[in-house]
Amino acid sequence: MSGPALRLIRPLVHMSSLVAPRAAGHIAFRLFCTPPRRKQRTAQNGSAVKSAQGRLAAAERHAIPYPCGSVTAYVFEPEGAAEFETPAPTVLLLHGWTSEAAFMTAFVAPLTGAGFRVVAYDLPAHGNSTGSELNLPLGVASLAAVARAFAPIHAIVSHSFGGAIALAAMARSVPGQPEVTASRLAMIAAPSSMTQITRQFGATIGLGRRGQAALERRIHVVAGAPVETFEGRDQLETIGLPTLLIHCRDDRELEFRHAEALAKAGPFVTLEPVKGLGHRRILQARAVVESVTRFVIG
Repeated sequence: MSGPALRLIRPLVHMSSLVAPRAAGHIAFRLFCTPPRRKQRTAQNGSAVKSAQGRLAAAERHAIPYPCGSVTAYVFEPEGAAEFETPAPTVLLLHGWTSEAAFMTAFVAPLTGAGFRVVAYDLPAHGNSTGSELNLPLGVASLAAVARAFAPIHAIVSHSFGGAIALAAMARSVPGQPEVTASRLAMIAAPSSMTQITRQFGATIGLGRRGQAALERRIHVVAGAPVETFEGRDQLETIGLPTLLIHCRDDRELEFRHAEALAKAGPFVTLEPVKGLGHRRILQARAVVESVTRFVIG
């Protein structure tokens, strides 16, 4: 949300929190789950978006249905795949908030070169997928559908909010959703606590105490579980599989403390700090791509 828009909306949200907290909570939830429209993101990052989308040219596109619409998946097969009797094990690439599958494509060539089928997909309300909102239940449902379509899943490589979705799916934190399984999990610049993210969002838009409580009740209703259920360390401890965390010490969108909290889940977690790459450029760094590739190969 832009600075001028935020200055306009803050006093309105704060007043609504006092006089109509339930309505304020519902409005806040809608804002929380609605990413900027694609044309707005393209205008801000025109050349970067065009370059990243161009790397998808080698992929085979699939529309994968899930209960609330369909998501667009991009499939990259390893060399000689047509000769295999069974599909190669799949590595799923899961992008973050306001991003697209295209921005995960730096991992494709080294992973297909190692013999994996690589599948990246646009989350709901992102890229070429349907919808106008994204929340954890929608993200988990879409991930489960893609994982089912391209099983077996060897590894999931996620960025930012994609990491929260992967954790919720693999820990079965959203009631009624199919379990997503993989052998390895790599999370780049992932959040450790949806509670913290939610409350930071509320403070940013001026949501008062009663409005914040209403927002968290709405999350409980939609997700089928309280927001505290989605604490990354607890979910990761439940999953207990080999996990690689890569996080930049100067990440301004998600501070390094998120990675430190996740790393406390257990000895199966490896934390690799990096410097000078921020929150998004980290996906294009050669050292990061090489480290993730080594980890996925095992």
